[in-house]
Amino acid sequence: MMIRFTRSIKRNFNLHFEWLALAVGLFLMAILNPESTASSLCPLDYFDATFCPGEGLGKSIALFFRGNLTSSLLAHPAGIPAVFIISGRIFYILSRNRTQLKNGD
Repeated sequence: MMIRFTRSIKRNFNLHFEWLALAVGLFLMAILNPESTASSLCPLDYFDATFCPGEGLGKSIALFFRGNLTSSLLAHPAGIPAVFIISGRIFYILSRNRTQLKNGD
């Protein structure tokens, strides 16, 4: 009984963790205040780097969800493609999970 329960938890974790983490991350970036001047989470800041490759990505995604496409592109050119790539990955995983559950895998 306990082994079956453990397998069930492991299976559910494997099926749902990635899409859920991506969806939560995308949601948090969507509700981010793009006007905020809070400190960066870039690990290169610890080494006093003047440039961070991901700087502005969250702001770009927040601006995209607010419909400000020009400012989104100016904040970070990869912001809009990131939304579509992350959304596509979420829908792919959900579709795969649905097929697996339907087939009883």
